[in-house]
Amino acid sequence: MHIAILEAGRTNPNMPAEFHHYPDMFEKLFADQPNSADFRFPVVPVIDDVFPQAVDDYDGYLVTGSAYGVYDDAPFIPKLMAFIRDIYAAGKPLVGICFGHQIVAHALGGHAAKFDGGWGIGTMPIKMVGKADWIPAAVQNLDLIHVHQDQVITLPPEAVRLAQSDFCQNAAFAIGKQVFAIQGHPEFTPAYTNAIIDIREDKIGKERAATARISLQKPHDGHQVGGWILNFFAAHDAAA
Repeated sequence: MHIAILEAGRTNPNMPAEFHHYPDMFEKLFADQPNSADFRFPVVPVIDDVFPQAVDDYDGYLVTGSAYGVYDDAPFIPKLMAFIRDIYAAGKPLVGICFGHQIVAHALGGHAAKFDGGWGIGTMPIKMVGKADWIPAAVQNLDLIHVHQDQVITLPPEAVRLAQSDFCQNAAFAIGKQVFAIQGHPEFTPAYTNAIIDIREDKIGKERAATARISLQKPHDGHQVGGWILNFFAAHDAAA
């Protein structure tokens, strides 16, 4: 399958040079999965106003994170929302991560906004509250790296909540077998997240930044979620 990574954001330019952009992190995450040879991940930089010529150019789509919010005045954002609706109308499988999670929800009839509870930052526990074919039924809890201020406040009309936490009510959702979206970052590493905290500590707040650094010392389940994403795409392809 050719899964287009819709690049909606880039690594902060103040980050150390050792850290790469989102598509590189996703490719590394997926490369370790047992079925990775079945996939290719061409990158489409929607942040630069570059879009596929047609929705059928690819077998599926993944929307990355971004420093933007769905409400920001960036030219690519309304175009991306329109394209997400085209993807959905065409029956293509679609994954959203962090900003991708938010803009997919927003484009399909939900609502995303800045959360008045501040930053969700560090490795955070989430509870699985819904079921999906690509997620093992035995999984009840998950530890996943988060870096976000915005949240999905209202789910799209046909969405089912898959996960929630004390901080984020809509931590993951699905729409049938076609959409899988999650607020956390399975592609992030503790080192990358610590570097973000170093840059943004003044905005995050020293106390919350310190708590996040401690949380990043424990293992996270990003690799497991990376496997779910590929299983989601593979299951959709098998049913097509």
